Amino acid sequence: MDLNRDAMLVGLHITAWSGRLYDREASNHVAVHHDASTSAGRYNKRLLSKSALAPLNAVMNESRTQHYAQSMPWDDKGSRLLTVANYDRYTEVMDGLRERLVRQRARFIEDYDHYVEQARIDLGKLFRIEDYPSKDQLRDRFSIRYRITAVPDADHFIASLASDDTERVKRDIERHIEEQLHNAVGDLYRRLAEAVERVSERLQEDDDGKPLVFRDTMISNIRDLVDMVPRLNIFGDHRLASLCEEVKDRIAGVEPDSLRPSGAFDPVVRAQVKRDADALREQFAGYFPAPQPEAARQVA
Repeated sequence: MDLNRDAMLVGLHITAWSGRLYDREASNHVAVHHDASTSAGRYNKRLLSKSALAPLNAVMNESRTQHYAQSMPWDDKGSRLLTVANYDRYTEVMDGLRERLVRQRARFIEDYDHYVEQARIDLGKLFRIEDYPSKDQLRDRFSIRYRITAVPDADHFIASLASDDTERVKRDIERHIEEQLHNAVGDLYRRLAEAVERVSERLQEDDDGKPLVFRDTMISNIRDLVDMVPRLNIFGDHRLASLCEEVKDRIAGVEPDSLRPSGAFDPVVRAQVKRDADALREQFAGYFPAPQPEAARQVA
């Protein structure tokens, strides 16, 4: 694996207007009315109804979800590891969400005057027109952007380092990168394990012996994962690939309707999927390789 050739870093940047505002005057009024300190609480106004911003918030939440789903953890500064194999899918999904945001933003701005007039009624004496941005300002308040950068390597960092200790610095950087890669592959195991565990749990019965509610997303999420994991498995982890295939063969192909009481319910299929999910849970439970302690690495 050549990390610089096979992967990149991606950062997601979302801007949004919250539609909320701290009202100092109202906060002071409440404090005085209750003989309380002015630092005892804050009154935050909802400038628009929750439903007005709901479509925009839904797109932005989905963007965060997909950003994390289509990439792997890398550092604590917001960058995620994106494989070349999954680049096309990532950009397709994120560009689609950006277009959805543009459409929802246009609808929101078109109806903005109506929302403000409704807020005038809802807020009563708390309403102040100066609290509201203009329509032109709103166009810059909602955006989704992602930025692609190269994965840095040790040689890049030490190229201009004037020190006799460059080899130690290089080893430290390489060790850090290895740890990041370890965390990334562990994240893929975790995703598959959690999805299988959810299926296993939902195939149990309640206290009255009745099957728990089993939703289509239990299976659709599994299908999305087994499709995505091979593209993110940049490390060529054979065990991960094998487990992914098992999940695909045993669970992903099952129709949700056969797992819950309905016209297509099949208790035999449900029992078999439950056994398979439990068996897979045991396999995942034994395969989360822990990083070596720092002291052990230094001794090695």
